Amino acid sequence: MLTDSLEYLEKDASKWGIFKLVENKDDFLRMVVETVVQKFRIEFPTTRNLYDELASALYQERIRVTTSRWKSDAEDEKDFWNNVKGQIIKFHKKGKWEATDRKALESILKKILYRYAYEMVAGFNPTVFRFAQKFLPKILMVFLHYRFLNPLKIFNTSHRGYFSRFKITGPFDLIRNLAKECTVIVVPTHFSNTDSPIVGWALHSIGLEPVTYGAGSNLFGTQPVSFFMNNLGAYKLDRRRKNRIYTEILKTYSQTAIEYDTPSLFFPGGTRSRSGSIENKLKLGLLSTAIEAQQENFIHNRKKIVILPLVINYQYNVEASSLVIQHLKEIGKEKYVADNFEYSTTYKVWRFIKQLFKVRSELIISFGKPLDVIGNEVNENGQSISKQGQIINIKGYFEIENKIIKDDQRNFEYTKILGDKILNSFYTYNTVMSAPLVAFVYFRMLQKRHKNLSLFEQILLPREDRIVHKEYMINAMEVIQNKLMNLQTEKKIQLSKAVATMNASKLLEDGIQNLNLFNSKNIVYQDSDKNYNSQDLRLAFFYHNRLKGYGLEKSI
Repeated sequence: MLTDSLEYLEKDASKWGIFKLVENKDDFLRMVVETVVQKFRIEFPTTRNLYDELASALYQERIRVTTSRWKSDAEDEKDFWNNVKGQIIKFHKKGKWEATDRKALESILKKILYRYAYEMVAGFNPTVFRFAQKFLPKILMVFLHYRFLNPLKIFNTSHRGYFSRFKITGPFDLIRNLAKECTVIVVPTHFSNTDSPIVGWALHSIGLEPVTYGAGSNLFGTQPVSFFMNNLGAYKLDRRRKNRIYTEILKTYSQTAIEYDTPSLFFPGGTRSRSGSIENKLKLGLLSTAIEAQQENFIHNRKKIVILPLVINYQYNVEASSLVIQHLKEIGKEKYVADNFEYSTTYKVWRFIKQLFKVRSELIISFGKPLDVIGNEVNENGQSISKQGQIINIKGYFEIENKIIKDDQRNFEYTKILGDKILNSFYTYNTVMSAPLVAFVYFRMLQKRHKNLSLFEQILLPREDRIVHKEYMINAMEVIQNKLMNLQTEKKIQLSKAVATMNASKLLEDGIQNLNLFNSKNIVYQDSDKNYNSQDLRLAFFYHNRLKGYGLEKSI
């Protein structure tokens, strides 16, 4: 476990991958655009095909500009797409296509691609980066420290106090050795909008250079968030844009950045977990760019790519309430009846400050074992290791008769294999903390008692039907704690110090204290009779989901 920051492997910021990408931005984007144009020449061989694709993109973009404006959108968007319309419309009802028509349409395609590319491209300023790395942990320490720190003293506080609450685990020496010779892609779990800076600080703490990562373009509409994202390596993702031109340049941008030896970060789940559970299905789009980039790197004798799974373990999530409501609406639709009762904003602010002064919590970042792009573990020399423990050369996975052959279907299968290995890492390196453990035991006991009710009926149970008697709760905690100990022995999960060492009664107390941190309602609490109840079963369900997937349900 890390107790203080490690030195940077490369102290000269001008040699960092993200710095070089930004310094050579124009050349980099030219490579991206030309690559997409070449792909479109193959995928849309006829001029009519290309016209249809441009017309489809134009149609979708004009709808977006009209109906879904964001603060971060450029002011001239409407004018730009009106101009594109003027250039495309003259090809409408074209009968006989000529070579000059193809050239003109490719010119329009490049215009759109460059527009997307320059809107998307990351920025990086080493001065802003150093400022953020200096002050970010101090700000986070306020949330993790056991008492509020004097604002005048907080920036002089040692990092050691910070690391006592922000725990980082993993094979640090192995990761650092690989980062010297390989291009690293970090793939974390995703539960909160705070994940990106948390991951950034974790990488900084083990001495890895900053990564480039995608962030929703809607986040760039607010200062000071926009300022930091524009200077800390974030490139913009616009999830409203579904047209093929945009999705292709996004994937090509990611792949080219990796080939450019720029360490990258993907959230393979695609978005924050609305249910509170660890991802059980991954978005393979951006992940597939790692496979494609490795193939190109083999062709051009460039670096090996390693995938670094990372699990973020929170005791609580300040976004939990909005996330679980979105999840319940999505899976239940008309079955979900929203409970509109909520405390005032003033009350929530007061409760936040009150809890900040008296409660201590922790955050655990767990690095998994590095993998190659096929999902094999990698040793300190960057060599891939098979399940049988033998060293293998994965270049052969891309070859036929000793020649690298591009095969989209084969690469898609490799991406699925890699996705499964990442998911397995997420579950293996998930660290059980007291708060989600208490929520799991409590909510599962209610589910078992009311097994004939649907989930949406269970979360609307009246207060008297939410009671779990003290002795039953403690007994169930002991059973699950023992099951978790066995899973840890089998190296299928990790346990926090509290879960590994506290007895059930103390663990209940610690979990409840952390579970109710910053929430306006007590998710689990002891009533006047010393039994357990809940003021918000939606959030009990949300935190309970963190331990789904281990077969623990049948033990209660």
